[in-house]
Amino acid sequence: MAERCEKRLHGIVPALFTPLREDGSLDEESLEKLIEYQLGAGVHGIFVAGMSGEGALLGPTRLEQLIRLSARIIRGRVPLCAGVLEEGTDRVIETAKRVEDAGADMLSTTVPLWSPAPTQEEIFRHFEAICRETGLPWMVYGNAGAFPDIAPDTMARLSDLEGIQAIKDTRPDFEGCLRDIEAVRGKEVSLLCGGEYLVGPGLLYGADGNISGATNLFPKLFTDLYRDARAGKVERVREAGERIAAIHGMTQVPGAGWLAVFKYMGSRMGLMQPWCCRPHRTLNAEQQRRVDAELEMLGVL
Repeated sequence: MAERCEKRLHGIVPALFTPLREDGSLDEESLEKLIEYQLGAGVHGIFVAGMSGEGALLGPTRLEQLIRLSARIIRGRVPLCAGVLEEGTDRVIETAKRVEDAGADMLSTTVPLWSPAPTQEEIFRHFEAICRETGLPWMVYGNAGAFPDIAPDTMARLSDLEGIQAIKDTRPDFEGCLRDIEAVRGKEVSLLCGGEYLVGPGLLYGADGNISGATNLFPKLFTDLYRDARAGKVERVREAGERIAAIHGMTQVPGAGWLAVFKYMGSRMGLMQPWCCRPHRTLNAEQQRRVDAELEMLGVL
């Protein structure tokens, strides 16, 4: 049975990129640099091995190594959540049992993916079994743009499970974001909006925080926005949101994946090397020149 974590996941939580060397091994030096960069900007937690962290591509050995290294670097300063992005209930439970002693405060997983689309009852039973048969608390990883959607009433049921302490709610529509905020309002879970575009509106309308990839590169921008949203400074939140949207727009490079663009940006900022897990590629020379020009316009280079 999952135990309750005393460290509440809230606020700005970067969906941490996984720094890699060209041979695919973990870049420990860059991992420490990246985590300390986040903590120095005042983030409230760290989420490793999610989609932005290539969690589904790491494999069990690198996943366990990543969690152990991250826990050693963080040293309890903020909560550490780790993704267990496996297919199906049994495989999630198997991997969770392997890594639950690696140092994370909380684990996270998605609905079942590579199988017939699960019903809402099957989604509930998936998380119910995971909570019952593992030892750490869980964050539900919802992403309506990539995974089968979790209906608001199912969100409410999941939030009543003893082992569920947080929900990451990534979706392209603000209406759905509002429905999910209302579905868990007053319950003992944290709801964190996922992605960049809804960070400001979500916080102003009652979300407990945000988890996104762009936070890796500009964590102070996000922590300042969070502070302003909590203070009701709507115009400052709007201005920060416009800048975040512009940063996210930089990832739309023809022929390149958004994560490869983000990692290349991180390399130009001195935070990591640009390599991704196979089969994803780094940018070619023409794509690099395009990103460099936009970074110069932002004043980063």
